[in-house]
Amino acid sequence: MHQDDTRQAALRQLERTESYLASDPGNPHLLAAAVDQALAAGLPDRAAAHAQAAVAAHPDDDFLAARQGNALLAQRRYPEAAALFDTLAARHADPALAYGAAYARYCQGQHADALARLQAYADGAGLPPQGVTLLVRLLHLTGTPEQALEVALRQRARSADDPALLAAASLAALDSNDLEQAQTLADAALAGPARPAEALVTAGSLALARMDSAAADTLLNEVVAARPEEGRAWSALGMASLLRRDLDAARRQLETALRFMPGHIGTWHSMGWCRLFAGDRDGARAAFEQALELDRNFGESHGGLAVVLALAGEREEAERAIDRALRLDPQGLAARYAQMVLAGQTEDPERFRQLARRLMRTRQGAFGQSLSDLMDVYVSR
Repeated sequence: MHQDDTRQAALRQLERTESYLASDPGNPHLLAAAVDQALAAGLPDRAAAHAQAAVAAHPDDDFLAARQGNALLAQRRYPEAAALFDTLAARHADPALAYGAAYARYCQGQHADALARLQAYADGAGLPPQGVTLLVRLLHLTGTPEQALEVALRQRARSADDPALLAAASLAALDSNDLEQAQTLADAALAGPARPAEALVTAGSLALARMDSAAADTLLNEVVAARPEEGRAWSALGMASLLRRDLDAARRQLETALRFMPGHIGTWHSMGWCRLFAGDRDGARAAFEQALELDRNFGESHGGLAVVLALAGEREEAERAIDRALRLDPQGLAARYAQMVLAGQTEDPERFRQLARRLMRTRQGAFGQSLSDLMDVYVSR
């Protein structure tokens, strides 16, 4: 059934329920039904009004209090919802209540706290389908995409191939560098009428990895048209523009991405290269230094800074940055490129391209493309 048809059906049910409530305003079953139907009809304020009436009439009924929590979530009153679900979850070991407490925090960007609320269900067992999807997202967002993917694949059969779970799993697979699994999961998520944003981001990023910028643009622009706050899509669009040498568009798109996800190191790297290719060494240095502020143990951040320093002729500082980068990642691409700059091997574009391809062919960047592809685009100008 189309979403509008579903909402209309829920609205008709709600109107019938409200007519019954006019005769029996304190009936707990009718009040609970009215909350659920108002939420299904996309009427959060109406749901909240019924929930408030239910709690006032039955202050000791935790079943109705949970309905009030759902209404608060729909109204985006997340701190109030979190407090209410915490109180209820302390009294009842119920996965639906744990999900409510976790979701309220997820919507506020409190990912670690949200995950802690689901700790008792760390394998996904017992959670409602939307709870499993949230668990996968939170495991991914808190730095364990491999575990997120493992949970998703284990719970996939139980979820009846729910597109939201498949989409979340596809993005976890992408960030686990399991590109084949990422493509399979994204295709499955997009096989029906649903167009979940995470699956579109995954599919767009994989298209970018294949250097199919037209397909990447189509998929990623679909995401930002529906969800303009989706930072991953803006970041991938920025990389697509970077590969097309459209530096102005790349800078705007990457700036938008960083506005929504300022802690995404890969996007800071892309911004560093964008600014460097535009001749803005100070801006590039600031971008790589920001990446280091986020995590000083990431070799490519030290390597990117080394490139900027090498191009600026700051040999001693560049060598120190190269050393730090290679101690963290002996195969670090940016550090090897910085060594080429210091050795004068980038002065001959053709020789540089040969060396870069040989060094970098097997290594991949944030969206799957090899760094040699990116260098080749700019060195050949």
